[in-house]
Amino acid sequence: MKKRTKRAPTVPEAGISLLLVIAVVVAGIRIGIGTQMSLFFGAVVAMLIGLFLGNPWEEIQASMIKVINNSMVAILILIIVGIMIGAWIIGGTVPSLMYFGLKLCTPSLILPLTFVLCSVMSVFTGTSFGSIATMGLALTGVAMGMGIPVPMVVGAVISGAYFGDKLSPMSDNTNMGSAMSGCSLYEHIGSMMYTTVPATLITLILYVLLGLKYTSGAMDSSNIDLMMTTLDSTFHISLIAVIPAILMLVVSVLKVPAILGLSGCAIFSLIFAMILQDADFVEVMTAGFSGYVSDTGVAMVDTILTRGGISAMMGTVALVIIASLMGGALQASGVLAVFVEQGLMKLIKRPSALVVITMLYSYFILLVSGNQVLGLVMVGPTMQPAYDDMDLHRKVLSRAMADTTTVAAPIVPWSTACAYTMGVLGVTADYIPYAFLCFTVPIFTLICAFTGFGTWRKDGTPYWKKGRAAAR
Repeated sequence: MKKRTKRAPTVPEAGISLLLVIAVVVAGIRIGIGTQMSLFFGAVVAMLIGLFLGNPWEEIQASMIKVINNSMVAILILIIVGIMIGAWIIGGTVPSLMYFGLKLCTPSLILPLTFVLCSVMSVFTGTSFGSIATMGLALTGVAMGMGIPVPMVVGAVISGAYFGDKLSPMSDNTNMGSAMSGCSLYEHIGSMMYTTVPATLITLILYVLLGLKYTSGAMDSSNIDLMMTTLDSTFHISLIAVIPAILMLVVSVLKVPAILGLSGCAIFSLIFAMILQDADFVEVMTAGFSGYVSDTGVAMVDTILTRGGISAMMGTVALVIIASLMGGALQASGVLAVFVEQGLMKLIKRPSALVVITMLYSYFILLVSGNQVLGLVMVGPTMQPAYDDMDLHRKVLSRAMADTTTVAAPIVPWSTACAYTMGVLGVTADYIPYAFLCFTVPIFTLICAFTGFGTWRKDGTPYWKKGRAAAR
């Protein structure tokens, strides 16, 4: 074959290349080959584009390895989190959180409590799907027995479950967001506080106001009683069991380097499990590697407690690596640089406009694919150069992605998240208007973008301390 001369793509070529990669990935997801394999074929297409433009294979490979290397912190965090989740379950931390949360349920506060309890469960397990299928399912049954409209309570379940999926350091989406945007885990979480905290307060108030209309219902607590009895008979339930979770919060607040802090929490949790639950060394180590397997016979309990371990994180680790291959190939070909620098940056003149474009791009990927992970994978690497050129910190990028593609997934009727919710809870899409958090978070993303509050330059300097004009 004749050797091609290396050249940069034109703007139309860059746009077509990106659309082609997106189309291949979306098609793979639609026909059911899974996100990882879909991304793999997208990565292959990106490599072929690079070769077509005359880039030597050695340069493409070096770029891919460089991007994978930049993602290694996120990969290591995911592995450590897998160990910690297994240790938290066998050690009674997650069961105790479930037990005391369920004990708080009262008819007058069922809607706000549903939101809060699902939030707590998703934060400390890192899974929205698990929270929906356990705490969410139990509380939906209770609310139905009280005569509360099912769409309302399911909306509260969704808001709580995706609060944790967005903010938890245990969540694969949180780690993917930081990895794909190129900022640290704690920078990503800290940035989201500026939009998620006010949105959460408003959401909680709305559920309190809605719940006031249903204070006289009689509570059918059979599901809750069954779960509490099962947890109490299987684990040593106590407030002491929550110590590992408190330790992780302290580590996060103190901003201890993620790998160091989470490793320390994981080791402490493993030792703690052996002491508190009388589990032997082999059992605890097995839970850390393979995950904990719950066999209580109560489906709602077994679903949430059968999880954790390094092996459970391998799918997400593969996702990060394959996404890095695709991003590295697109960077080597010059497609991302041309698309951003000669395309987007000529249209975008202000930081606020860049955030809006990021949000629209994220929504577009989600609406087309119905997959929340793809939004993080495609938007992050594409928009990184634009944020650097605009002198915006990449944690602003990571927040814009998480505030859209992550929380919007359950309110897109054809998405995987919505289909899962309807299937597990036996509801229709009527719950969507009541998933208040999914609608309020993006509002505060826009407020931060246009006021400069909660927005930073690359060196960490806050925009809002140097005048609003600079941000606009």
